[in-house]
Amino acid sequence: MDIPKIKQEQVVFLRNNNVFSITQRGVTTTTQSETIAGTTITIDKTNVKNIRSITVGGNSKVLGTDWTADYKHSTGCLITFGTSQAGASVVTYDYGNDKIYPDFPRDDLTINSYPRIAIDVMSAPISPFGIGGDTFISDVSMTIVVYDKNSNNLDSYIQTIKDLYVSNSKNFYYLNFVSPTLIGPTINSADKKDEIMQKNLDIVGKFNIDG
Repeated sequence: MDIPKIKQEQVVFLRNNNVFSITQRGVTTTTQSETIAGTTITIDKTNVKNIRSITVGGNSKVLGTDWTADYKHSTGCLITFGTSQAGASVVTYDYGNDKIYPDFPRDDLTINSYPRIAIDVMSAPISPFGIGGDTFISDVSMTIVVYDKNSNNLDSYIQTIKDLYVSNSKNFYYLNFVSPTLIGPTINSADKKDEIMQKNLDIVGKFNIDG
């Protein structure tokens, strides 16, 4: 139950699955290749947005199971492996600006800042998992809000996101099982001068054990 990491994983998931194109997001996809002998790789950029893949010695490495990323480290983006690695490494990543964020858009953004996606945790009730009192279980409810000036685009983006979660419900590290739960109506986005509309998809990460 690490809320910042849960949100980061969901944001990176949508970025990696190209819900918006790299052109729409304003990012560039590139690779960094080097020989690693240790537990860390540093990408010397302050605007890395998402790691798409990592291989070491030709073997794919999995988020959480094999590595974690600190996108806001003082040295840039710091990738840390759980065990020492040795061999030729290749990291594929996006860097630049973005339009998919773990927060909601400011009211002063211009029309060129859209389309945009915001993700946030709405609730995470926690209950004891048994009588012992040292283990807890929770369901994490999140909302994904898409903003655009065209309602047909909103429907298409929401459908794409919903299908992604149906296909990947058990493929996350920080949430055990993720299920879409609700698609909301298309409405005018508040404080956007009636130029931007929004639509939400709610998801829930179930059966998360803490302790």
